Amino acid sequence: METPVRAEPIISVRDLAKRYDRVVALDGVSFDLEPGSATVLVGRSGAGKTTLLRCINGLERPTSGTVTVFGEDVDALDGAGLRRLRQRIGFVFQGFNLVGRATALENVLSGALGRIRGPRYGVMSYGAAMRREAMNHLERVGLADQAFQRADTLSGGQQQRVAIARMLFQKPDLVLADEPVASLDPETARQVLDLLVELCDEAGLTMLCSLHQLALAQGWADRIIGLRDGRVVLDRPGSELTRSEALEVYGNGPAGEEA
Repeated sequence: METPVRAEPIISVRDLAKRYDRVVALDGVSFDLEPGSATVLVGRSGAGKTTLLRCINGLERPTSGTVTVFGEDVDALDGAGLRRLRQRIGFVFQGFNLVGRATALENVLSGALGRIRGPRYGVMSYGAAMRREAMNHLERVGLADQAFQRADTLSGGQQQRVAIARMLFQKPDLVLADEPVASLDPETARQVLDLLVELCDEAGLTMLCSLHQLALAQGWADRIIGLRDGRVVLDRPGSELTRSEALEVYGNGPAGEEA
């Protein structure tokens, strides 16, 4: 019997360290991410989750160590190389990162700016096929009826749904989500996170999502990586995680407690 060929990892992090003067944000972090996987980073505020995501996306340069994404050393890429890399990475932000005065549809259409030429101003500056595609994504997140509503008049949960639709319209191969539901109430947070996971799974996207609360990751995460003081203190399949292991991530606080 032939040995199955293992797919190359989407992300490979080796001995990654990031320091800001005397503050150590990351300290010797290493892991690989397999294609199509759904991985969650958990830990308290200040554990290094956001810094790690920013290093993967090239928004931060490591002090030492390497980050390889799609087979490319992120730190070695120039401006054009970083732009090409980021076109393949969808980023979902905690603060939504929408243009408030623009409509929901315009915000979704802006997800295509990395794959088209020239500036675009207003919905009608995009082709009919793109407008239909953007509307389809809004329909998938349950907001087709809010397409022409200003983003800053929508609720927090609705704004994050618009941001998810924009990310999908970008056509990424990898999704990074930085505390995507931290500013939402618990019920809305669960609904939005479930939607994000479902849509990424349907599209076969690899996802790395940071969360404060471990409880939100249980039930769908293929893998849970716990950070504490910039170090990996937990790396387990989501289905095998025990309470004692979870407590190691959060120290003296109860597992799943929001920091």
